[in-house]
Amino acid sequence: MATQSRYANGGARRKVRAWLRAQGLPCHICGMPIDYSLPAGHPMSFEVDEIVPVSRGGSPIDRSNVAPAHRICNERRGNKPLGNPRARELPCPTSQEW
Repeated sequence: MATQSRYANGGARRKVRAWLRAQGLPCHICGMPIDYSLPAGHPMSFEVDEIVPVSRGGSPIDRSNVAPAHRICNERRGNKPLGNPRARELPCPTSQEW
């Protein structure tokens, strides 16, 4: 079975992203608020994180498998499971640190 690409269904992915953004939830990795107005690419900007990473067979469009995250937190987590202590080993920096 091939891994489902997160970009294979762009329309569904955009709907999941909009649904998640509309909730305005904090980062599920560090627990700190997300500034949803920051531009994509900013370390503290909003990203969709797959709880079970796509590379490990998770779905990028299943609403029960996605959560909001800061870009930097998502990058640091990589494809490590959330229960892995190394996934949270570095605290999320504040905007004052940028």
